[in-house]
Amino acid sequence: MTTENLNYNESVKVSILEAAQSLFAKFGYKKTTMEDIALELHKGKSSLYYYFKNKEEIFQAVIDKEQGELISNLKIVVESTKNPQDKLNEYVLVRMKTISEQDNYFKALTDERFGGIEFVKAVKESMEKAEVDMIETIINEGVSADVFQIKNIHMGAVAIALALKGLEIPMFQAANKFEGMEEQVQNILNILFFGLIKR
Repeated sequence: MTTENLNYNESVKVSILEAAQSLFAKFGYKKTTMEDIALELHKGKSSLYYYFKNKEEIFQAVIDKEQGELISNLKIVVESTKNPQDKLNEYVLVRMKTISEQDNYFKALTDERFGGIEFVKAVKESMEKAEVDMIETIINEGVSADVFQIKNIHMGAVAIALALKGLEIPMFQAANKFEGMEEQVQNILNILFFGLIKR
């Protein structure tokens, strides 16, 4: 296959994912059909099957794409040169903002109807591990800089990751946009810092 064909195939695949991402977010996974995605792209339904086996495979690719964006945004924060307190502050804000913009990813992780789908379980597990690792890195920096105090860094990171996860649903139900959540996020951060900052 030529480079030109590879580029074309990749471009079509990206277009399919973008169309599906928008339709899944708007109508939900169950109500969106392969035909809907094809119509959105002005293509025949059969052309989608050249790139994806079925709707579930497209949905999986959309979830992987959104998770990749979330991890990428968080890594930028973790790898920044900010001080540990500002870094943890920004980590939480960026996390909540990014998830609030990712309808499909958020639904897949929180809607019980997706609980039995194997790839959703795998996505949850990989995100939990990635998140604990990133938070642990920030806490380690804070302890090294003598601004955080915590006896068990790993368990502290697990606790923060779980706390953030547990707050997602009530926060997003209470506010339709991230702007409406910022005050709540800041309150959470104040509680986190009160327990972490060395006094």
